[in-house]
Amino acid sequence: MRSPLLLRFPALLAIILSIISGVSARELLRESFDSTELPFLFTEGKGDWKIVDGSLRGQQLAADNHTAFRKIYLDHQNVRYVYDMKLEGDAFHQLLINWGLAHIAKVVIRYDEASVWKIKEANKRKQMTELGHDHGRDPLHGQWNESTKALHSVPINLSPNKWYRVVIEMKDDQLSVRIDGQTASGAHIGITEKKNNFGFQAGGLAGQVSIDNIEVIDLNH
Repeated sequence: MRSPLLLRFPALLAIILSIISGVSARELLRESFDSTELPFLFTEGKGDWKIVDGSLRGQQLAADNHTAFRKIYLDHQNVRYVYDMKLEGDAFHQLLINWGLAHIAKVVIRYDEASVWKIKEANKRKQMTELGHDHGRDPLHGQWNESTKALHSVPINLSPNKWYRVVIEMKDDQLSVRIDGQTASGAHIGITEKKNNFGFQAGGLAGQVSIDNIEVIDLNH
């Protein structure tokens, strides 16, 4: 179990990593839930979330009328999200990638399918305009009405109550997810938007999603 860690690697370590891997990488976030209390970065959102057996477990609540989520504020752009995930009961998992209030893209993991999606931005962008919020790069140039759509999906066969390693990579206009030996990947210009938060989601009223051993690695050179 590891404590929350938000850091910038020293130049020497960055050079060593570059030599070993061939790329420049920085660890932006690490969390392994070694406390019984929710870490500060994981306190905002809806649903029932708690630390159970050293991992974060979430469940959707009917009263919320929304998937359960934890919203994590983190400035990032080209990154690799790596974590362990477990589905229990009638549940599914999503990771949402956001700029401000706007949902930019998402990864969806169900027992039988993993997929990457571009999300319609219109409603949230309108809300941001009304609030006077920064629209970032806005690679869609105000054309925010494109419907939410799957960019790619692959069949998988996950077992309940079993941990799986999830690797999600976002680079420029590309987004991919790898789980259980299968990879779904897609591209959309909207993914080049800035990102300053992301969210772990648990969907389904009769199931839970558990998350552990989270790492967010910066892929910018």
